[in-house]
Formats: sequence, structure tokens, C-alpha cells
Amino acid sequence: MIVVESHYAVGGAAHGFSRKTERGEFKFDTGPSFFAGLTKKNALNPLASVLRLLGEELETVKYDPLGTFHIEPDAPGLRRHADLAKLVSEVRRFSPNGADELERAVPKIRTMYESLSGLPTTALRADWKVAIMIVSRYMKAMAGLGPYSGVLPQPTVKLLDFLDVKDPWMRYLADLECFLLSGVDASGTVSAEFAAVFGASDSLGVSEFPRGGAEEIAKALLRGLEKYGGEVRLRTHVEEIIVEKGAAVGVKLANDKGEIRAPIVLSNASVWDTYGKLLPAGAVPAQEKQKAMDTPYSESFMHLHLGIDGKDLDFSHTGGHHVVVLDKSKPISQPGNVCMISIASVWEPDMAPEGCHCVHAYTMEPFDGWEELKSTDKAAYEAKKKESADKLYVALEKVIPDIRARVLLELVASPVTHKSWLRRHKGTYGAAIRAPDMFPGPPVSGVKNLYRVGDSVAPGVGVPAAAGSGVICANTLVPLRDHVDAQNAMDAIF
Repeated sequence: MIVVESHYAVGGAAHGFSRKTERGEFKFDTGPSFFAGLTKKNALNPLASVLRLLGEELETVKYDPLGTFHIEPDAPGLRRHADLAKLVSEVRRFSPNGADELERAVPKIRTMYESLSGLPTTALRADWKVAIMIVSRYMKAMAGLGPYSGVLPQPTVKLLDFLDVKDPWMRYLADLECFLLSGVDASGTVSAEFAAVFGASDSLGVSEFPRGGAEEIAKALLRGLEKYGGEVRLRTHVEEIIVEKGAAVGVKLANDKGEIRAPIVLSNASVWDTYGKLLPAGAVPAQEKQKAMDTPYSESFMHLHLGIDGKDLDFSHTGGHHVVVLDKSKPISQPGNVCMISIASVWEPDMAPEGCHCVHAYTMEPFDGWEELKSTDKAAYEAKKKESADKLYVALEKVIPDIRARVLLELVASPVTHKSWLRRHKGTYGAAIRAPDMFPGPPVSGVKNLYRVGDSVAPGVGVPAAAGSGVICANTLVPLRDHVDAQNAMDAIF
């Protein structure tokens, strides 16, 4: 297997980078910072299964609280504990009735999670043979889902109704958790995904941060790939997927680097980049291409990476994750209203010089207008970056009031930064498909031997889901007998 990677490092939107200062070196994650179930046996997180299969292990740091939600302007933040009793106590400060509803609902969510855990991602495939796999091996798990089977494919708002969660404050909290998970609120996030992630971060699961940052996940996957004979070519751009007689036969590389011929081609590019840039004209029917290009996408983000002086800062009670709602009266999905903050050095002190912290703050930001502004008026572009970054500073002041005076290093990234560094359509982080609509499977209709993986196919957006898409695609490419044999080996490992 040959993996062709445009970037200088593996990981895509989940890589890391460093910057040196007079105080020392700061190390930053570019993407996700919240992980659950990376090391838990039989975890629903597909990454855990893949890493175990590859014989790779991550050293992780467990954390609790999972994060602090700053929702109400004049109240201390809600600490999102894994322990149910602690979480209920926190919610009770804001809504006694909501706390009672939460206490009644969580046991049912745990039941869903335990039943979902009985059907590992490694057992799934994208063809009709998946039914044989499930019926022959996992009917007990499916039976446990019986009471919830009708609601799991539905939006999370339906699950909340099913769980009799009616309190407005609790419904708002669920909206916020869904938005952090999928980029859409509870009206668009599928219930099964919500139950899986909630269960993984609940006291039944394990919330943890990989030592060295998120890039260590990509490095572990790379080691596993190379262990089994795979190869990664960095700084190698794909110009076009080669299609001959209706079948993908390889890729043409940019900058006159030749071609790579292969019997199977997998595209981890976004659906818009795959159909709009990589496939040659006429390779797929016009209607099929238009359907793919019309896939809704999540907005891009503004990012603020800071190296700060950490003197007298104490995060022992609040944790390193913070979510700040600037204006509760505005929609959660309104760009700039919800800001995510990760202070990874809280769990991994080596990511910052002694006495310092590395801070990553980001918020949703539409792509439109940024690219034109950068190409036509660089000064105005830099001014807009500064203005947008100020919103993140306002959010950070909820967590570290004197943050501006502590800054030793400042890096601001716009949606254009994402497009240029990650080669992604409009700097997006993936498809914004709303439940009950389903993410498509890996096959590319009309082109034989071409498959898609990543955050615009099933199971959805996010690093674990992207890993899951690769697992499902790999299973689909092998005969059922081989898949069963592999699953037997997996069950023995787990």
C-alpha cells in the first residue's frame, strides 16, 4: 500500500507543529484535543480497535473534568465531570429540574452504549454481507438495542424526547454537546453518535489525552502501516485520479513526479475535492457529480495558538478543556458565538516550556470572502484576522482574565490557512449531513475500483469517525470469509 500525502507530516487536520521562543519551545495541536476510549478494551472508538490490531499503543493521560462549559455570563462554568453524581450536582446549580432529568436519563444512555459496544466497528462493511456478519455474530448486542432501535438513527432531539428530557437548560446543554461533536445541534446529530460519545466519556468509559499531543495518534498509525509493508510519501500532491475504461487505475502526481498505478484507489480527500478536482471530466455521470458537489459542508474555523506565561495559573479544578458561549441568546451554530479552548499543557507539561502553557482557541468562521481579501488587499486581510482573533481573546478572558498580558507567542490562522495547508474545499472540516439523512458509503458510483474514506463518508466527521470509514472500506474490499477470519483474530485480541 502506498499513501500519498501532500503535507510534510502525516495526520491531516490532526497534526502538530512547534515554535521556538526565548522561553523555549511550544508544541501545538492543530485539530482535536478531546478523546475518549483510546485505550479502553472493546471501546466504540474505532481508533482504539485499529491501534490494537496494528500492535501499537498510546501512552495517555486520563482527565476529569472533561471540560468546563461557560454558558451563563455571570456564573461559574459547569464542570463536565465523567462521574454522574458530580455531573448532576453541577447541573443542579443551573437547573434543579434538569439535574433530575439527567439522573434518570443517563442509565438508559449507558444501556445504549453498552449494546452499541457489542457491535464493533471492525465488524462493519458497506455491502449487503454486513447483514450476515451481524446475524451470525452480534444478535445479542442487537437485541439489547431493541427498545432504542427506532430512535438511534433519528436526530438527538428525538432521543431527548424518548428519554423525557424536557428542561430547556438541559436541552440547550445537549445542543451544545452535539455541536461540539458534529458541528450541528441536536436537531441534526444522529442519536447513535450522541449515545456512543456520551457513553465513551461517561464513567463507563475513559477520557484521555495522548502523551505528546494528537499527532502521536498519526505517528502510531504510520508505524503500523510501515510495519505491514505500507509506504507513505510526504510532500507529494495528487493532480488527478487516473480513470481508464470506467475504472480507477492509479493517480497522476503533480510537478511532473509521474504516476502511481494500483488496482484499488482510495481517496481521503473531501467529497468536493474528489469530484471537483481529482476526477477527470466525464469520469462520473453529471448528475452523480452534482449530487456529490451539493453535499452540505461545515464551516471553516478561526484558530488562535498562543504560548503564554503560566505563572500562578491553576487548572486543577476546571481542567484544560473550556467551551465558551459568548451570547446564549444567539444560535449555537452562529459563527463566532461558541469558542473552544484547549490548554494541552495542563495534561502534558512537556508541550510548553517550564512555567508556561500552550493554548489553542478556535471558533467557526465562514470561508467566503477570506480568499479574495487575501489576494487583493493583504493589509485588510491581516486586519480582519486581528478582528476575528479578538473574539477568541474575549472568550479566553472568561478562563484567563489577563490572557493578553501573558502572551509570549501568537499565531492566527484563518479559513484560507486551512485551505492552503490542508488542501480542503473552502477550509472545511467535513460534511454537515443532518440526521436522519445518512453519510454515504465508500464506493464511488460509476467508477470501478475507486473508494472514498474520511470525513465526508460514513460514519461521519471527526478523527475516530474517519478511522472508522477506513475500517469499513477495508472490510468491504475483502471477501466475507477473510473478514470473518480477521474478526476472529480481532475478538481474540480484544
